[in-house]
Amino acid sequence: MKIVRYLFIPLIAIALIVSGCSKSEESGKHEHELVKKDGYWTCTMHPQVHMDKPGSCPICGMDLIKKVADETPEAVNDKDMANMVTLSGKKQVLANVSTVYVKKENLQEQVTAYSFLDFVENNSKTISARFNGRIEKLLVDKTGDYVKKGQPLFEIYSPDLVQAQNEYLIALNNSQNSSLQKAAKKKLEIFGLTQDQIQTLEKTKEINLTLTYFSPFSGTVIEKKVQEGVYVNEGTAIYDMAELSTLWNIAEVYENNLSNVKVGSPVKLHLRAYPGEEFNGRVTFIYPVINSQTRTVKVRSEFASLGGKLKPQMYGETIFNSAGGQGLLVPADAVIIAGKRTVVWAKAGDGMFEARTVQIGNRFGDKYQILSGLNEGDEIAATGGFLIDSESQLKTGMPTGHQHGGSAPTQQKKTSDGMEGMKM
Repeated sequence: MKIVRYLFIPLIAIALIVSGCSKSEESGKHEHELVKKDGYWTCTMHPQVHMDKPGSCPICGMDLIKKVADETPEAVNDKDMANMVTLSGKKQVLANVSTVYVKKENLQEQVTAYSFLDFVENNSKTISARFNGRIEKLLVDKTGDYVKKGQPLFEIYSPDLVQAQNEYLIALNNSQNSSLQKAAKKKLEIFGLTQDQIQTLEKTKEINLTLTYFSPFSGTVIEKKVQEGVYVNEGTAIYDMAELSTLWNIAEVYENNLSNVKVGSPVKLHLRAYPGEEFNGRVTFIYPVINSQTRTVKVRSEFASLGGKLKPQMYGETIFNSAGGQGLLVPADAVIIAGKRTVVWAKAGDGMFEARTVQIGNRFGDKYQILSGLNEGDEIAATGGFLIDSESQLKTGMPTGHQHGGSAPTQQKKTSDGMEGMKM
């Protein structure tokens, strides 16, 4: 009897286990049918959470959202939530999410280059001695002096000049030989005598031992090269002068920005000497040679000196603007670039954001041109898109590898689900 009794005990235990499992399955099935009938509450970030009433996600604390009864959790995740992220108002504030409307704007591309002001080459002159002699007196004796055309510069004594005057007087006495007179007069002109000085010589018939030399043009003395009493030879530089009403601005532009610079286009200049001020000029010449070391091209523009306010060798920043019609522009911070995946988060409802795959064009300042993927009037996340994208990647289990408004990384690999990801 004892043996029979011991055999019944395992049989009873097995029967109880089978009965319990059957009831559990029926209860689970009943619960699932109830959830399916009445709907359920889930978390957009953690779709595995299913609750029968509203509340907060036990994992992340986000507000739960209700799903319709005729959809399974898997169908909801695949169809509605794959490219969607829901953020409550509080979450949007914490993530610093702000939105803007996409609109067409002028495609004004801007190129900035360092530059410096310089003399206009054809406005720079050197006054040199036209014959051997000695500087008796410097009438303009300071660097920086402004000289007007016809103003006396210096007095010089020269035996060559005395001989030239004597030859002219001899030619005048020989009235029958006009060619000799012309040659003698031409020699005096080459020596730098003015018509008034030659006419005075014709009238007085007196040879001057010293010649007063008058400036042939107006300008500022950049450098005085001689002192009084110095003996000079023919060709010796006495003054370096320049007319400074107009200055050249020489900018170094990188070759990849050269297409945005055109001859005749307006430019703006910011100078360190005058912070906050802006000066306007125009491009006059693009140099034909690229610097092999810096990969830059010199671009020359002209500016008025404004009465000496702008000075040679001032350093500044030149801004070139080029217009290219109109296009859709979005803030650079709104563009999320991860490998071959370029996304902008567009608002799809109250607290809902949808990932839009876009094709971007050139960058204009702090904005990108959108070639496809968005329409005018779409509302997008201008800031906070980085955090929205991070939440989306955590939800799907994909590596983020995103860059904020930058260029796409060059190395990529395929993840196990076939999506493009960053190669870490």
